[in-house]
Amino acid sequence: MEQLLAIMPLSEEQRSTVRNMGVNIVTADDIARKQVAPDDITIMYGWNAEISLPVLEAPHSHLKWIQTFSAGVDYLPLSEIAQHHIVVTNASGIHGPAIAQAILGYIFYFTRGLWTAEQRRPQRFWEQSADDLLVADETSAIIFSTGHIAVETARLLHQMNVHVAGVNRTGHPADNFDETYAIDDYQNGLAKADIIINVMPGTPATTGFFNQQFFDQLDHKLLFINVGRGASVVNEALLNALKQSRVKYAALDVVDPEPLPKDSPLWANDHILLTPHVSGVVDHLDTRLFPILYDNLKTFVSTGLVSRNQVDLSAGY
Repeated sequence: MEQLLAIMPLSEEQRSTVRNMGVNIVTADDIARKQVAPDDITIMYGWNAEISLPVLEAPHSHLKWIQTFSAGVDYLPLSEIAQHHIVVTNASGIHGPAIAQAILGYIFYFTRGLWTAEQRRPQRFWEQSADDLLVADETSAIIFSTGHIAVETARLLHQMNVHVAGVNRTGHPADNFDETYAIDDYQNGLAKADIIINVMPGTPATTGFFNQQFFDQLDHKLLFINVGRGASVVNEALLNALKQSRVKYAALDVVDPEPLPKDSPLWANDHILLTPHVSGVVDHLDTRLFPILYDNLKTFVSTGLVSRNQVDLSAGY
């Protein structure tokens, strides 16, 4: 019988569904009380390093599959997981609407007078004018990624008649994008964009991608948004770009490191909107995630394989 360690909470209805598939549910408390040995766990639902690493590193571990609650998996020890031939599936797809809507919120914050109003609030200064009172169809965007989140973002932007370019590994076409560029040949698309959006996963190739060389290409861009990974952006390079007016504003939902230290200069720059990695957070995440676990359990129990969202461990996403 498969032993599923439920780090992500399961409702009573979900527990009944899992048990009816012939899968036993184990909790961290069961392991702590030594009612179940870490070696016996075959499926892990969620990840918590304190709980998960002892299972992964157990001398005779039987762990076969990890289902994460996130789309990104860069926080996992991927090389060790690959060495043990463990399958990883992610939550890709369930965070897309939330993050896409957050991106629109960041854009509206800087283009519909909200930023200016907040700057004037401490002085209680009322003025019926603001910087950059733009309508969406007066802007264009480039999104670094054409995955689920990027496709949903492009769809929403298209509804407001925003021209949207995408960047992926090869430049292959993608739904909802007017044009796409390869990651090593994106400059023409960047030159035409007012808004730059990063949704790329955290990988060695994307670490430090938005560095001084990248920002030096910019010429009075309106807004840089990062909802991908904090490590993709070199903070000093972004601050320099803002200081030099290469880009006017930035919205950062992810930063490096997290939590952001209190002495980070990012806090002090009033042209930066900081949110604490909440763009993908939604109420009732368990309800949204369970269908992925359920679909994968059905095939895993019968065939040992998974059917949805398998991560390429060598690529990191």
